Amino acid sequence: MAASNVLTSENIELLEKLRTENMFLMEENRKLSETVDWMHDTIWRLVRTQHPEN
Repeated sequence: MAASNVLTSENIELLEKLRTENMFLMEENRKLSETVDWMHDTIWRLVRTQHPEN
């Protein structure tokens, strides 16, 4: 079966949906990464406050 190099309107619509979803997921990943960084910093700040070095 030969592959077709023709982009149909259905394929273009699907590609646009995938592109939009990909952008959404990349933004969500960025937000989650920032949250994890914030949580990590907050936990270590609390640990240092509760257990100061001698």
